[in-house]
Amino acid sequence: MAGGTIKCLVLVLAISLLATDVLGRQEVEEKRHDTKHRHAYAAMMYMGTPRDYEFYVALRVMMRSLVKFQIQADRVVIASSDVPAQWVQAMEKEDGLKVVTVQNLKNPYEFQGGFNPRFKLTMNKLYAWNLLDYDRVVMLDSDNLFLQNTDELFQCGQFCAVFINPCIFHTGLFVLQPSKDVFDNMLHELEIGRSNPDGADQGFLVSYFPDLLDRPMFYPPANGTKVNGTYRLPLGYQMDASYYYLKLRWNVPCGPNSVVTFPSAPWFKPWYWWSWPVLPLGLSWHEQRRNNLGYASELPLVLIEAALYISIIIVTKLVKPACSKLCYNRRPEKWSAFMQGMLKVLVLWSMLATYTVPFFLIPRTVHPLMGWPLYLLGTLSLAIVVASFFVLPSLAVLTTWIGLAGSLFVMAYPWYSNGIVRALTLFGYAFCAAPFVWASMVKIMDSLQTHLEREPFFPRLGEVAQGTEFSKLY
Repeated sequence: MAGGTIKCLVLVLAISLLATDVLGRQEVEEKRHDTKHRHAYAAMMYMGTPRDYEFYVALRVMMRSLVKFQIQADRVVIASSDVPAQWVQAMEKEDGLKVVTVQNLKNPYEFQGGFNPRFKLTMNKLYAWNLLDYDRVVMLDSDNLFLQNTDELFQCGQFCAVFINPCIFHTGLFVLQPSKDVFDNMLHELEIGRSNPDGADQGFLVSYFPDLLDRPMFYPPANGTKVNGTYRLPLGYQMDASYYYLKLRWNVPCGPNSVVTFPSAPWFKPWYWWSWPVLPLGLSWHEQRRNNLGYASELPLVLIEAALYISIIIVTKLVKPACSKLCYNRRPEKWSAFMQGMLKVLVLWSMLATYTVPFFLIPRTVHPLMGWPLYLLGTLSLAIVVASFFVLPSLAVLTTWIGLAGSLFVMAYPWYSNGIVRALTLFGYAFCAAPFVWASMVKIMDSLQTHLEREPFFPRLGEVAQGTEFSKLY
């Protein structure tokens, strides 16, 4: 009896200790989330461009990647009021971001000559100066790739930026001290039409801080104190991806080599599946996405497209014997030179569609190792359709496909000594492959011409063919 009582008491004590430990962990976790930081990494998000979703994904990947560096700062998104509610909820609940909703600032430069419409709402970046809950803010564009912790930037002064261009600083990353006075003054400068060469945030801020080039370089004090004033940041805080493509490694001696930026053409941002292996760093960005966000949103569509292409190949093989009757079913007198020319043009356009249609059907932000195989599968299926429908030699039709697949392997080869060797190797491959592609096109045209000249041997649709015995006599 006494032994049973003791066991019950021990069990109750163990449960109590376990419950206390769980509650304590929850309390610590809540305190950790409720901790008020004096600094923030911030980015902006607005709607109205054809690439809204891609920038939404890019922003989430960048902000999530900061977590692994154990930053001591909040992660803030300055979002326009028209950002979809489900996106805001995902950023807050799933990513742990603080979303600050703002009204779009009117861009007074949208009607000036040479203005790019995609920069219309970039003035929303000025809201960073209105984040008055923070002592320092690192403002970011979503096309940044972090390589290590950069919290030392919060020691910089009232405004600090990197000069990628020798004479113009880059606004893809800069440090600022929020100030209501500065924010109001910037709004006033917008109203009076301050000089702005590009009509975007870049031109406005360069005009607003015209003497930054003459300011000293920022080096974080070892004791952790903050400096005052405006400073230039070392290049290592905004390494242009172009530097990497030359050496295929980082060779920036000044600065910590902390952040990579991609200020290239808009269609070669790192999150697009075709950016790798064309641009080697695209895979690095996708590896960050794979590790912290995943591809669950695009995977169903990828599987559906793959199943569709496989079905096309199977169906085409099954109906191939009837394809010639569908294409060549008229008497020779009706095949005028004009009609023959039109048919050849139709074949060329069909082959062009073979390589363009699948490209636009693939979700843009899938992993390259999903995007490229899906693209090759799509082009293969359509090439088989073209070869079967026009009764063309399969190998000649697929020569371009084989050449394209080979070029991907040449670009993806990981052991080039530098970017020049890589470019020369790719040029050499293209030089050697070009004659084969040209020969295949000549063979396709010759084959098509032969079919047109032999057209009487193809019966009309609905017309009974001559018997086999009769054919053998003639």
